[in-house]
Amino acid sequence: MPVYEYQCEKCKKSFEYLQKVSDPPQTKCEECGGPLNKCFNQMNFHLYGPGFYTTDNKKKYLK
Repeated sequence: MPVYEYQCEKCKKSFEYLQKVSDPPQTKCEECGGPLNKCFNQMNFHLYGPGFYTTDNKKKYLK
């Protein structure tokens, strides 16, 4: 599940929420009750499994 960052318009605090993509966006600040805006930032994600790391033994394909 991705982590989304929101910032309150009223108090300017930032919050991170772990949400499903299908979940509705957060709308209310948990500190002051003001409206939240979703922030667009550089998202981090991890790929798990064989073949995603440079140290893995990858199959050598014939050309």
